[in-house]
Amino acid sequence: MTETPLSDALVAHAVSPDAATFERFITLFRTSTVGVMTSMMMRREGRADIVSDGRLTVASTSHGDGLNRIMTFADPEVFLRVFGPRFDAGISGEVVLRMAADGPDCHGILVNCATREISQLISKETAQALCGAAPAADPPRRSWWKRR
Repeated sequence: MTETPLSDALVAHAVSPDAATFERFITLFRTSTVGVMTSMMMRREGRADIVSDGRLTVASTSHGDGLNRIMTFADPEVFLRVFGPRFDAGISGEVVLRMAADGPDCHGILVNCATREISQLISKETAQALCGAAPAADPPRRSWWKRR
């Protein structure tokens, strides 16, 4: 067995982006421990972007499109050897999915690979579907002809 199963699934999906490879990646993510940057490390690094479930606060990033996503690191032991200390805690992927599903300002998860400089996004909608959470309702729209 490889020591980087989550990263291997991430790479497989990057090479062949289809439903089967994404399903394998998500299945492994849910059962894996992933690295996260906690509030203690964020203070040392001067970061302000956070997502919290009330007990744990983790770093987020606005990767690419400016939307706030929880930042995670696949296969933490190998990631540390390859890229150095970018995180200071490990938590279950299932917990991260719940944080992304429930976080009002969170738009999903960014998973950084331990073997290559690539990443994979998991949308908030995917996290909600996996956790059985109801999608957040959009605020009601105002009619354009009504005064405020």
